Amino acid sequence: MTSSTQPRVGIALGSGAAKGFAHIGVLSALDEMGIRPQVIAGSSMGAFVGSAYAAGCLDKLEKWVKMLDNWRVFSLLDINWTFSGGLIGGKKPFQAFFEDFAYQNIEDLPVPFTAVATDLDSGQEIWLQEGNLSDAVSASCSIPGLLSPKQVAGRWLVDGAVVNPVPIDVCRAMGATCVIAVDVTEDGASLREQRQGDVETLASDGDGSDSPEEDISRQEARMDVSTGKSLEKLLTQGREQLSQIGDRFTRTTPYAPGMLETMSTSMEILERRHKRSRLMGSPPDIMIMPKVGVIGSMEFSRAAEAVAAGKAEVERVRTWIEDVVPRA
Repeated sequence: MTSSTQPRVGIALGSGAAKGFAHIGVLSALDEMGIRPQVIAGSSMGAFVGSAYAAGCLDKLEKWVKMLDNWRVFSLLDINWTFSGGLIGGKKPFQAFFEDFAYQNIEDLPVPFTAVATDLDSGQEIWLQEGNLSDAVSASCSIPGLLSPKQVAGRWLVDGAVVNPVPIDVCRAMGATCVIAVDVTEDGASLREQRQGDVETLASDGDGSDSPEEDISRQEARMDVSTGKSLEKLLTQGREQLSQIGDRFTRTTPYAPGMLETMSTSMEILERRHKRSRLMGSPPDIMIMPKVGVIGSMEFSRAAEAVAAGKAEVERVRTWIEDVVPRA
């Protein structure tokens, strides 16, 4: 078999904020199976995790995210006091993780990688395949209204999930002959259920006997709106210092969504609708959907649960993966 005809596995990692930490578990479990993607494309949190994998730093990322408690998360929030562009500057978390990377530029990564972002002026989908790695990932993760836009090569860029939540077609364009897609937004509890804590059954609402195809159909049918908790939990230990911001951004009644909940929920609704049409035009060979519906989009301190969910889902569909994914 010549190099031009050898199967090339790509992985498309979707958006999902804190839920996206499940990508770490998926990649780790695939690696244990001997499946190592030759190309990687990611949107938003998928770009963050994908870049770490492409750099050979997945273990480092897993250790780092599992250390995130509410206080550490709060310490990484560079609050934008002018509220211009976004509530949070968005530089600190990326600088903290990428500062000692061996690879500072995308084109130097040992595994081909693309971060997807959105041009704020034109609405164009931007594929970042060269240049500063931290800047590219920061741009791909810039949730509109929450994180300030990132200027890259003269363009103001925001979250890649706005235009391409799960970049399957990007993997195809990069030469992948088999694409594994990871979607962390299709196992969501509704906003009200997350507030009330009545979501235990949603995490495992089957007896495990369904085939992967049946399970995917069931998950697609249950399109509850998924979202994160309010900023109240993230700012628990900093409330006295930022009481005014806390009053503005946390919900004031048991069932009224706060500002962050409203923004993240609205984004997820738009992403889901757009994602369905994209999937029809460019379906993956394998779709992995970790059960992370009980984890809020802003609950970064629950990284260990998300990672475990990613590993568990790969194990659950292991036979399907082995049957479909080609081996070199």
